[in-house]
Amino acid sequence: MRRAMAEAEVGDDVLRDDPTVRLLEEETASVLGKEAALFVPSGCMGNEIAAGIQTRRGDTILLHRDSHFVYTESAAIQGLLGLSFRMLDGERGRLCAADVAAELTERPDGVRLLSLEQTNNWSSGSCYDRSTLHDVAAAARERGLPVHLDGARVWNASAATGVPPAEFAAAADTVMVCFSKGLGAPVGSALAGTVQRMQEARAMRKMLGGGMRQVGIIAAGALHGLRHHRERLVEDHRRARRLAEAIATVPGIHLDPDRVETNIVIAAVEPGDRIAAFAEAAAERGVLLLVFGGPGRFRAMTHLDVDDAAIDRAIDGIRDAARAVLPSR
Repeated sequence: MRRAMAEAEVGDDVLRDDPTVRLLEEETASVLGKEAALFVPSGCMGNEIAAGIQTRRGDTILLHRDSHFVYTESAAIQGLLGLSFRMLDGERGRLCAADVAAELTERPDGVRLLSLEQTNNWSSGSCYDRSTLHDVAAAARERGLPVHLDGARVWNASAATGVPPAEFAAAADTVMVCFSKGLGAPVGSALAGTVQRMQEARAMRKMLGGGMRQVGIIAAGALHGLRHHRERLVEDHRRARRLAEAIATVPGIHLDPDRVETNIVIAAVEPGDRIAAFAEAAAERGVLLLVFGGPGRFRAMTHLDVDDAAIDRAIDGIRDAARAVLPSR
């Protein structure tokens, strides 16, 4: 990947003259079955652009309350774009078609966009199956709403289910995908949709400060990941499951390994007020955990820089940290 970046042919992407970016956008759109795609610096910006081009100030987005939109993009979407959220519940980050239909029938005023997430970050990487995703999207489309898919980890969903990314993307008018997570690129995401929508997206990217010049250097890394790193994601999923099964047996740590569908492991420690001490103890042992999502909860993620030996070290480090700071029973 670094060699591809060093050797990348570049131009000026603001002037649509960077050949490596153009190639990345073309191949991304093809993989997703969309007309066009736009390279953006981050998934957050991609989601924000998708919201901005499909709504107007004062509109409302319908979504699951555990969406990345809510936890991470809310300041930009609400503060900069002037939009609001209407949040629904659903099992492990997934909405159902009946709930979406009922909400849009009973309270349709102001809702202009449905946003779905594949996989759901805050639910241990849970996946929509193909039919459920399309049914939920259809419930919105039948009532005149466009659909956005936050597909930052749609590559993981595809690897876990065997469903091609384009079949998930077909449920949505716009889809955001990330290259800097499972695919291992250092920077970058893309937004895909129709040619017209991507023209609008390019203008909004500029407005948000996302116009880039000789960006083929980083687009080459994303292109390498798109071409070469999707098939290996099943390795991350296998390692995440092994990590989950091992630490589920540790006293003071609670999780259900069967809920780990892809590469995200979310667990909780008891008592919850020991989470900071636990995370610090794990870090001292070389295991970096993200504390988030509620009292006592932490997240661990596998990726292409984590091999089987690293999982062994992570298991040992988490066990040692738990023994050091969590009460024994």
